[in-house]
Amino acid sequence: MLKLVQKILMGGALAVAVATAGMSPAAAKDKVTLRLNFLLSGVHTIFYYGVEKGFYKDAGIDLVIGEGQGSARTVQSIATNGDTFGIADGGSVISGATRGAPVKSVMGLLNTSPYAISFRADAGVKTIKDIEGKTVAASAGEASLALLPAIWKQNNIDASKVKILNVDGAGKIIAVMQNRADGTMAGLENQVVVLKSKGVEQKVFLFADLGVNTQGLTVVTNSKLIDDNPDLVKRFVQASLKSIEAAKADPDAAVAAAVKVKPTGDPALLKDQLTVSLTLLPSPSNASAPLGEMAAADWQRTLDLMKEYQDIKTDLPADAFFTNTFVTK
Repeated sequence: MLKLVQKILMGGALAVAVATAGMSPAAAKDKVTLRLNFLLSGVHTIFYYGVEKGFYKDAGIDLVIGEGQGSARTVQSIATNGDTFGIADGGSVISGATRGAPVKSVMGLLNTSPYAISFRADAGVKTIKDIEGKTVAASAGEASLALLPAIWKQNNIDASKVKILNVDGAGKIIAVMQNRADGTMAGLENQVVVLKSKGVEQKVFLFADLGVNTQGLTVVTNSKLIDDNPDLVKRFVQASLKSIEAAKADPDAAVAAAVKVKPTGDPALLKDQLTVSLTLLPSPSNASAPLGEMAAADWQRTLDLMKEYQDIKTDLPADAFFTNTFVTK
């Protein structure tokens, strides 16, 4: 009887060993976090949908998504390994990297810059020069704020005559609604859509139209992760590309996936934001490029603007801040 039990136990151990040996690498899930650049917005529903569809799970990734407080803070979190991946604009990646942060963008998300300044239509701002004497709401750490010196110089605006009202992310909308600010730093796919949904008529000035077009939102990670575990980076990027394609095919389902996780989200608003975001996926520098691929020209323009108008001093070339290696299958 004892020999029979030993035989059964040995057989069971062998079976477990064989089963374990036959498991695919994807079966062992990598714990991964994604830090967004801001509070939940339409473009972020892409990643929630990817989780629901199982794209990350199939890639061997157990993904947890967290909201952010501006691209600059997201870059800081990635640099200190607070998160595995993040969503941040190209300018914030350059700013962090040139100050020693070990970060690099590995996928383009919104390759057309969505940055804008939006004013209430009754604020009397007909041209951007009319911003003098006005109050603009902004959040510390938001990426577009650092580009204002370029806007001022390009459009001959006296910065001393523009008041910046510092509020938190949600407070920007409230400040405009309550007339505490004439306008706000905005994203074409975010605050512009939110204000429209609340019935606010607006005059919107796109940064690109004001002579300051920069690399938009990207997926960023720690440079050490790229060196030490390029396979994980590849799997995350490829799963994210699948998520984008799925969201394009069924925006309503993408929104529904996000609202399941964040029940306070407004489905109609998120749908409008996502619709705008999907138009910003391609780069104006190379509209026919593969999904997720970033254009060197956009990064070079961003770097040039930052060196000219911001306190950015570096000899690093533009391609030191991004790579398209993981976008190709």
